Amino acid sequence: MIVASTRAATGQYTDRTGPIIVEWLGAQGFRVDEPVVVPDGEAVGDAIRSALGASLVITTGGTGLSPTDSTPEQTAALLDYQVPGLADAIRRSGLPAVPTSILSRGVCGVAGRTLVVNLPGSAGGVRDGLAVLGGVLGHALDQLAGGDHV
Repeated sequence: MIVASTRAATGQYTDRTGPIIVEWLGAQGFRVDEPVVVPDGEAVGDAIRSALGASLVITTGGTGLSPTDSTPEQTAALLDYQVPGLADAIRRSGLPAVPTSILSRGVCGVAGRTLVVNLPGSAGGVRDGLAVLGGVLGHALDQLAGGDHV
């Protein structure tokens, strides 16, 4: 679980999204350490690379249009292939309440047998994204582990 935020990494504010994701993952039966908070940029790619091998890596933040937002690029460079339908569904989930949710550039994909999911950096965007992910996560991880298309 990786938080991409220069401001949170430098102590300018306390991240609120990481704890939401950690709590959700725990409720799903995952063993999760505290969020890894890193500044935007190459540190995001380094943190994702270090987490590969887990069944799931979720990032939050760094998916917008700001010149410093590079989580999608850092993620895409590590993926074997993308899962665009999942990223699109996450964007659409916030659309009714937050029209700007479609500006998220987050990607989802697979690196080895690890599902990597970029979520927005807002608490609402994270909750919306987790609601989408919850509906497909078991099936996705089963397929990545070699299960059948049931």
